[in-house]
Amino acid sequence: MAGNESSACGMKNLYWAGILIAAFALVSWRATESMDDEVETVMSKHQAIGLSVVVVKNNKICYHHSYGYNPDFNDPTARKPIQDNGIYWIASVSKTFISTAIMQLVEKKKLKLDDDVSKYLGFRVRNPFFENIPITVGMLLCHRSSINDNHYGWNLDQINPEKGEKWRECYNKEKPGGKFFYCNLNYNLLGAVIEAVSGMRFDEYIDKKICEPLGLEASFNLTKIDSNRLVKSCSYDRVLKRYKPSRRVYDYQYVRDALSGYRLVESAASLSPAGGMKISATDLAMWMMVHMNYGQLGGKRIISKKSEIAMWQAKGSDRAYGFAFSRYPNILKDCNLYGMKGRSHGINSVMVFNPEEKYGFVVICNGRVPKEHGRSINDEIIRIMYNHFIKK
Repeated sequence: MAGNESSACGMKNLYWAGILIAAFALVSWRATESMDDEVETVMSKHQAIGLSVVVVKNNKICYHHSYGYNPDFNDPTARKPIQDNGIYWIASVSKTFISTAIMQLVEKKKLKLDDDVSKYLGFRVRNPFFENIPITVGMLLCHRSSINDNHYGWNLDQINPEKGEKWRECYNKEKPGGKFFYCNLNYNLLGAVIEAVSGMRFDEYIDKKICEPLGLEASFNLTKIDSNRLVKSCSYDRVLKRYKPSRRVYDYQYVRDALSGYRLVESAASLSPAGGMKISATDLAMWMMVHMNYGQLGGKRIISKKSEIAMWQAKGSDRAYGFAFSRYPNILKDCNLYGMKGRSHGINSVMVFNPEEKYGFVVICNGRVPKEHGRSINDEIIRIMYNHFIKK
């Protein structure tokens, strides 16, 4: 009889355990459904094509999901869902890979931050309004070089006095080392510096010294990326009031042609050090965790803690920008997040993190209607994710 009572008691326990598990699953499903509704409302407001989000909590990925669709450039009516392992072109968040590579070379004493970049590039880099002030590696990193993007292109000829007829127009009438002026050409020049110092194409250096050690499926070289996994973007044309495919950044033939005639240093801009990294949202979250943990993850150190902190530190009082990392005090209330944002060719990307509390967010959107004013789509998505997963 006692055995039967024990068995009955066990069955009751299993019954109530099952009820609790089912109830928890229902609550979790409803919470996720509510969050999805919020995300889709924001996407609708921005007329977004699609996006992927990753949330890191306590140094682990606790959530990742994709919304919307991956455009088919051959069939505008196609609505193919974005794969969870989809690979995005991430625009200026790419600069964090370049700055990290430069800091690696500084640690190896291959170069110094106060080196004149002219010694590495094979041509003179001088602001014609300040001929006696060298433009340094450090100035390029923090966008205080006085160089601008007036003649930005896929090579460095425009700023080379021997080749560019309008090279003087590549400089502002500002003293080098002074005012912050965001400029993509700075990072194309840094890609060339990496090649001059390492003797390798900058994309191969980053593949071998950063991505492969960390197990990241990522590259600046499009030919290394599976086209079936690419999440393509579209830019919104305000005049025509419709989206247009951003074909330029997904052109495999262009890259193959560029590689066939590639010359170290001279050709670095053709692979876009300033914005050409291709990576999935989850792998970008792993990259974020490397920096959130002061240059290392899972026992693999990429740069020293000292170098990591130096990259975050603002290099002037007029802007909270270091070496491809910014401080963002306004995404979340009463909280400083560190990281980087990108925006170009329809892509809006962001990775930001709180290094003390070990949480962070990756959001990549592949097309939205730009807003003249107000919070960006990525900031709004981050707030939703913070409220659902991090807020206590």
